Amino acid sequence: MKKILVVEDEVDIAKVLLKRLNDAGFETQCALDAYLAVKFCHDFAPDLVILDLMLPAGGGLFVLENIRASAKTNSIPVLVLTGIKDEEYKQKVLDQGVSAYMEKPYEHQELIKTINKILVV
Repeated sequence: MKKILVVEDEVDIAKVLLKRLNDAGFETQCALDAYLAVKFCHDFAPDLVILDLMLPAGGGLFVLENIRASAKTNSIPVLVLTGIKDEEYKQKVLDQGVSAYMEKPYEHQELIKTINKILVV
């Protein structure tokens, strides 16, 4: 079973996302802030991180930089799922080596399809 770390500070969004991912057959863990996201990347060893960018305790770019800086986590694919609608910022994030960038609101089936493509399920 593939493991996905969901990094999302909006509890209601996180709950829905976790339920949908569990229903799709994934094992999930949730981090509600940037600090926990980095910690859980090391402890949970996810196969994929779904990362919101607007987070307390550092923000999504902080998480991405820390994931990429560690030999233990630098190969974990990251799918950004954010409400930020700024093309310049999007390009900055894509330049950090994320596997996919999706904007909220998102289509659930499209998200699962993108996850499966990244994980080659």
